[in-house]
Amino acid sequence: MAGNGLPSLGRVKLTDLIATDGLPSDSYKISVTTLTQSLAQYSAAIIQLPTLDAALLRSGLESARLYFHQRASYPPAEMIHTNSREWCKTSGYYADPQLWQETFDYRPGLTPTEPSNTIEFPPAGLPDLFSLLGKAARDILDAICYSLNLRSSAFTGILDNVPLKVREISSSVLSVCCHSRPSFQGAQHHGLTQEDSHLVMFSDHEQQADKSLITIVKADRPGLHVRDFHGRWMLVDVDLGPQEAIIYPGLALYQATAGYMSPAFHRVEMGNLQGHMYGRCSLGFKLMPKSMASLNCSEMSAAGHGVEAQFQLPIAVDDFMQRSHSTDQIFTRHSFPSYNFPATQEGPWIDEMLVQDL
Repeated sequence: MAGNGLPSLGRVKLTDLIATDGLPSDSYKISVTTLTQSLAQYSAAIIQLPTLDAALLRSGLESARLYFHQRASYPPAEMIHTNSREWCKTSGYYADPQLWQETFDYRPGLTPTEPSNTIEFPPAGLPDLFSLLGKAARDILDAICYSLNLRSSAFTGILDNVPLKVREISSSVLSVCCHSRPSFQGAQHHGLTQEDSHLVMFSDHEQQADKSLITIVKADRPGLHVRDFHGRWMLVDVDLGPQEAIIYPGLALYQATAGYMSPAFHRVEMGNLQGHMYGRCSLGFKLMPKSMASLNCSEMSAAGHGVEAQFQLPIAVDDFMQRSHSTDQIFTRHSFPSYNFPATQEGPWIDEMLVQDL
């Protein structure tokens, strides 16, 4: 993005964000600061997974393309859902024709079934991808805890057990998505045809914010736009390497940190996919708080952070997930300088002044 004059997200290696006993290394402090400054300024960052994990991401996306390509042109009525679905019970295939989007949710502890009550065969490799991205999301969350001067693993109490206990169902979810599949006729049933889809850049729901703590997204082609601190929309997933993915904070992290970590508002480009027989496929892991927990800012208070009145009362996770959260309700803190991160780099980079307070 730097080459075309646009700002560039911070880019960090996951291995540099993994904490170890003893004093933090310089590479850890630099990487944490690069991450958090990018999240503050651009609401997103680029995470570099280990090189060997690129093959798993690639095979996951290839499996997703084949899975959706063999689906029926128009889903049965019982597979058409909107955001009214129970948040911690989504599993298996469903579609939102208005968004021209199909999704397969993988949630450990739930076995997806077809409407005929037969077992549904999912895209390949989902358990391994869930494990990989789940561990990465927890490492990223721990790095954010460090940047906020919280105790180690401050949010472990609101996360699922690792591993899950018998009969437990994961709150976190791996969503395999496909946008604008040419053979998917859902949008045509709502007055939008493939021929005029190039006129529609984005869906009617122009901006969304996940209710997750951390979201990690890897797609097979660019199209994810995130709104930065200044209100500008940025195409954030262009020129990514095979082992690189986009990460951004969700509303649950915003609530748990008393607004110190702003949620990312994002949208996916619907147009410009003519000629792509599979549409745009993506893998999205959402690290979610467990349904029986509550979100409170006690950790922030203990670390000496000011907590505004709207964050002082704990809120049950189930209640939080069922609430609507409008843009006007988001409290944004204006407490960070402006930085521009190089678009290409082999390791963490940042000016020395950024680590002076860590």
